[in-house]
Amino acid sequence: MADVVNNAIGNIDTITDGSSIALKSQSSPFVADFNFTDIYDEKLIKQFTKSTERLIRSSREYNAYIELLRTNITALNKDNILSNITTADVGLEFHHYPLSLYDIIQVMMLHNITNNISFTSFSLAKQVMEEHFKHHIGLVPLTKTTHELAHSGNLFISKNQIFGDYTAFINDYKDGMTVDLKTKITNMENMSSKNVPSDFKGLF
Repeated sequence: MADVVNNAIGNIDTITDGSSIALKSQSSPFVADFNFTDIYDEKLIKQFTKSTERLIRSSREYNAYIELLRTNITALNKDNILSNITTADVGLEFHHYPLSLYDIIQVMMLHNITNNISFTSFSLAKQVMEEHFKHHIGLVPLTKTTHELAHSGNLFISKNQIFGDYTAFINDYKDGMTVDLKTKITNMENMSSKNVPSDFKGLF
């Protein structure tokens, strides 16, 4: 297949061969690959992951999904730790759990790299949102305070408190699951089976 050249903006063209995209300036002989290729540079991987995370959180699709949940599932309008607090009292945030949004992006990246699937921050953000709309991403509604406590490890959240089929995501993207993440999931499920309380440190 011959390369297809399209004008993107100003003097910038996109060049695609059907499987990858590159950017080229009409005033420069150099071509920049639009797909993420810096798979051996830990610093660039971290930067790419964080930029994709920001892209997702600021997207119309993410906001629409959160609104969909709040409108249709009453239980998601209550803090999952302090259930007497609702959206009528305070704004609630959605905690990605047992995998953080950062974890989810990295799992998908590793899965794509392992399977030779080209991706950009935009295509990866779209892929992540598709998994949200399938309800394959674990979410827990929390207040700002309990959200911060959960992130700092001062609260335990049981698998029974999670909205979303996180096991379906893990099965679909098992090629991207690291040993550390598998251990994290196993520990959470073991603590859940032992009925460890959320406030195991006695903060409340």
